[in-house]
Amino acid sequence: MFTSTRWRLTISFVAVLALILSVIGVAVFFTARAVLFDAVDDSLRSRATTEIRLLVPRLHQQGRPQQPPATVIVGPAFTASGYFYALVDRDGELVAGTPNVDPSGLASQEAIEKALTGDPTFENTDSSTGEDLRVYVVPIDGPQAPRVVLEVGRSIEPETEALRRLIFILGGGGGAGLALALVGGFFLAGRALRPIGDAMERQRAFVADASHELRTPLSLIRANAELLQRHRGKPVRANMPALDDIIRETDALGTLVSQMLTLARADAGKTPFTFTEVALDDLVEDVGKQVRVLADNKGLQLDVQVDGPVRIRGDEVRLRELLLILLDNAPSSSPTHREQ
Repeated sequence: MFTSTRWRLTISFVAVLALILSVIGVAVFFTARAVLFDAVDDSLRSRATTEIRLLVPRLHQQGRPQQPPATVIVGPAFTASGYFYALVDRDGELVAGTPNVDPSGLASQEAIEKALTGDPTFENTDSSTGEDLRVYVVPIDGPQAPRVVLEVGRSIEPETEALRRLIFILGGGGGAGLALALVGGFFLAGRALRPIGDAMERQRAFVADASHELRTPLSLIRANAELLQRHRGKPVRANMPALDDIIRETDALGTLVSQMLTLARADAGKTPFTFTEVALDDLVEDVGKQVRVLADNKGLQLDVQVDGPVRIRGDEVRLRELLLILLDNAPSSSPTHREQ
């Protein structure tokens, strides 16, 4: 039973940990993705702003609003980190650009039309070789404004590869963590269940001992009751030995049950204690009077000697039970018992 419970606790712990790691992993991934692509967008926007500041005067110098000539210089002479610049008309035709421009990686017609309405936009595209690109499309203010947009873009393969590695790290680290959690959880679940197992073992032992202690008095009571049943026609006086045995065993059962209840409460740590000032000398004399009747019935003599008043702080009820238990378990071979 404890093995299955141990596995259930372990699996539950690992499942909760997996859920937590999944939530954290997803949050880390999308946060990292947002940071990476925000940096790319900021870089493209900054480059486009700088380029437009240089490009507009060049377009004005051409003085022909119909269409900018292909000789217009677009972009810096040297483009580092894979950046490319392109001047595109409203039909999506490349007018001018840097040498590394790939026409297949330029923005779509929808993005161009959106930019021409005064709403610069970003778009992810693919190069002719299947490389992931990020393009920023922005309209140009000038004589050719209604017809021309500037596109600045670059490859986002480094960011994509970084995200792939992040997924691998999160997945691998999470899997390793869950494996360790499975082993550690199984070990900790075993340690957590050990006190419960010990308590159940003590409970089984307690029940076994109680059953053993109760069996004999119950058997004697039943035997005497059956004897009375067989001699139901006899007067009560003739059956006094059997009645005395029944009464004696009933008293023994009551004492045993009381002791068992006290032990069970003490073992569970639920025994309530009420500490007051107790006159121990008066308590001993009272218990002596109570037990003397039982001692007389057994042919025993009980003497109580108290040397002066004794005051202690304790639980009077528990002290009374303790004295009764001590007297009840006292040896009975001697004809005289003395409580002092």
